[in-house]
Amino acid sequence: MSTLAKSSLLQISGKLAGIFFGLGTFYILLHFFGTEGYGVFTTALTYVTFFSIVVDFGLTITTAQMIAEKGADEKRILSNLFALRVVSALIFMTLAPLSAWFLPGNEKIFPLICIGSATYFFGAISQMFIGVFQKRLELVTPVLAEMGSRALALVGVLFVGLTTRSLAHATIAFAVGALLQVLIMLVATHRRISLRFSWDFSLWKEIISRSWPIGLSIFFNLLYLKGDVLFLWAMGKTDVEIGHYGAAYKVVDILTMVPVTFMGLMLPLLTLAWTSKNKTLFTKRMQQTIDLFALIAIPFIFGAWALGVPLMTAVKPDLVLAGQLLWVLVPAAVIVFFGSLFGHTVVAIQAQRPMTWNYCIVAILGIIGYLVLVPPFGAWGAAWVTLACESAIAILAVVVVRKHWKEKVSLGICLKAILASAIMFAVLKGIQIPLASFSPLVSLALSLVVGALLYVGAIALLKGPTLRDAKRLFSADSQQG
Repeated sequence: MSTLAKSSLLQISGKLAGIFFGLGTFYILLHFFGTEGYGVFTTALTYVTFFSIVVDFGLTITTAQMIAEKGADEKRILSNLFALRVVSALIFMTLAPLSAWFLPGNEKIFPLICIGSATYFFGAISQMFIGVFQKRLELVTPVLAEMGSRALALVGVLFVGLTTRSLAHATIAFAVGALLQVLIMLVATHRRISLRFSWDFSLWKEIISRSWPIGLSIFFNLLYLKGDVLFLWAMGKTDVEIGHYGAAYKVVDILTMVPVTFMGLMLPLLTLAWTSKNKTLFTKRMQQTIDLFALIAIPFIFGAWALGVPLMTAVKPDLVLAGQLLWVLVPAAVIVFFGSLFGHTVVAIQAQRPMTWNYCIVAILGIIGYLVLVPPFGAWGAAWVTLACESAIAILAVVVVRKHWKEKVSLGICLKAILASAIMFAVLKGIQIPLASFSPLVSLALSLVVGALLYVGAIALLKGPTLRDAKRLFSADSQQG
């Protein structure tokens, strides 16, 4: 098995474990604090998220890109990035609670914003070091660090739920978990590279010059991706409705972890292939990733249409609205798969600046959409705007990449994934009545098993890719072209 295959397997395993811990935390928060309390928690952390994006300002992606280039002085680059990140994190994560103090009706969310700012400060520092391990395809440390952070947060939230039932105390559990993660990452990175604070302002200027288009793009992306919750809150929607939306969005967050994680591994490889002018390898990587994402992501759309409500009501019986919102939000998450692929490819081919304008335009249209649709339609309006914006930005990213990369792409696997998913959907809808005699949890479990088997079987009958074909993406020879 190649190094990339082992790293990918480890990363996927770690993410699955992280998802398990995250779902456990999500379940505990909903059951101890209710849908309303979860809505308050979602609003506060979404507010802090905007400041954390400004802190990052594209530095995480820029780090992976710069140290992957031929002849890169890794120690010099990382030492300066470390200093720049700490300074920016201190400034902007302090601004989050300061600005929140002036928000109307902030009594419930202000304490959570203050604690959440510390959580995101630690997270911003730890994220910067991921590029070091991605470059070496040594992902044991970041995976263990993330798992440890999530496990500690889960235990902490459970303890709070059983004792004080304070949302502020529950938020502290996340901060402690984030602190553990940054300590592990910092120590492990220092063992590989002798880090220190460096103040080479000429390099800072170069870093900022390369990262600001990415950072601005991410910020604009966040305006319509996470702005929905803040618009719901600002326009007077209830904490219960926000809780439903936040619960549905938790599924989206889980799904979108997959492409972001995978593209974190692929970005250095795509960057190296492009900067080495190896167009054949670059094209091969792109086609394989398109096929892989189609096979993984497309069935989730049809699965959400068939099982969205049963899934969310199995978590908590009153989450019917959350399950219905998945009918719109899961397709948006699936589009993120391909938006992430082409968005990262924009960075690999260094075409960030033209893409920034696209993010800006979509963000403006998204804000207008929220202002128009959220007051009358609430969570449904926010969901449809999110879907429209994600679709628009994915299309624009494809356009930018295709201006530089004009090789032919096959959509055969995508079409087979759609057909197999449609077959799965038809059968799942047909068996809903017979399964209604079982308990909701048993019915859901049986539906998931049947759906998965149907999809895999349909792909095989349609002569889709085999397991051997999937392994080729991670094989050593594919790395070399």
